[in-house]
Amino acid sequence: MEKRKVLSLGIMHFLLDSYMGFFAIYLVIAQLDPRKAALIITFTTFAGNILQPFLGYTADRIQGKLPLFFGMLIASISMSMIGLTVNYLLLFVFVLFGHLGSSLFHPAGAHVSSTAGHADRDASFGIFSTIGTIGFAFSQPLFSAFTSKYGTHNSYILSFPTILIAVLYLLYSNIEIEGHTDSLHFREFRKVLARKFIPIFLLFLIMVFRSAFVYSIFSFVAKTFEEWGFSRPVYSSANTVFMIASAMGILTAGYLAIRIKPRKLVVISLVGFFPFFLLFLHFGNIYKLIPAFVFLALSGFVLHGGYGINIVMGHRIAPEMMSTISGILMGFAWATGSFGPTLCAFTHGVFPKIGGFTSGFLVMSIFPLVATLFSLFLPKEVDG
Repeated sequence: MEKRKVLSLGIMHFLLDSYMGFFAIYLVIAQLDPRKAALIITFTTFAGNILQPFLGYTADRIQGKLPLFFGMLIASISMSMIGLTVNYLLLFVFVLFGHLGSSLFHPAGAHVSSTAGHADRDASFGIFSTIGTIGFAFSQPLFSAFTSKYGTHNSYILSFPTILIAVLYLLYSNIEIEGHTDSLHFREFRKVLARKFIPIFLLFLIMVFRSAFVYSIFSFVAKTFEEWGFSRPVYSSANTVFMIASAMGILTAGYLAIRIKPRKLVVISLVGFFPFFLLFLHFGNIYKLIPAFVFLALSGFVLHGGYGINIVMGHRIAPEMMSTISGILMGFAWATGSFGPTLCAFTHGVFPKIGGFTSGFLVMSIFPLVATLFSLFLPKEVDG
């Protein structure tokens, strides 16, 4: 494993993802309408991430630094601008460009990090994903703490450090997307995709159903804690608890995959999170903060144990088009699963005895359980 390259990519991933949770906490701070905010999240996530397979295909055909550079630049600037307005149209534009920047970065970053792992792809991609996930974990408390002290109108200042790092990367780093001697032209690409369609489609469906649930957590866990009556420091930290535990789950699973078949780890992750999640909802509803945080963390740890493995399975199936596979299993799956926050918002209070976003979360928790069915049909080839 090229540890320095993997770590450097992880730091870049950390910086980019540290902006991607801004809107979810801003909607609470600015008291935005949850349903309108959910529609912004759904449509921008879909529109931004739907491009990832095409950007991934392009990355398989070229080499260079520009996708990583522009991804960091566009995402950081766009997401840092949201504090300047409460206009829903402007917020839509800012969040959309944030997702477009993210879509430029992720397929290329996943490709380079997986390649840098050589025989330890599960571990190298796990490190890359884990560091980025930790960045996302601190996104909401970062925005909340900064705007609490300096005001939301100064949120654009948060983009300055990443702009500097992006420029330094472009000028001085030797990390770039490398072209393949066996890279595919579009005709060969279609043939490979058709030949590997069934396992890729199954992996895609698993990612979609998991993403629908996880996006709901990202978007409304802070709002849920606010509904339960917790303070701003607490609800600003809720997603951090979930995501740090999730990052540890990704990293742990990357190393466990050496000893346990990846298919088994995916099944365990999709089923094992559920009892912990039910306990989280129970203790949150009765205003028990510490057990609520503990079980929220455990549900994130277990569920994300199958996340990075899911993507590396796709790399094993079609190593000649890894960026494309990353785009399908990350961006395209994220785009397809972006219905999650809207469904969660519109099932708010659907169970009268439970009420609030607890009802929506309960509905969304069914999706990873359904994804377990798809995992049962994965071929042995995905285990490597």
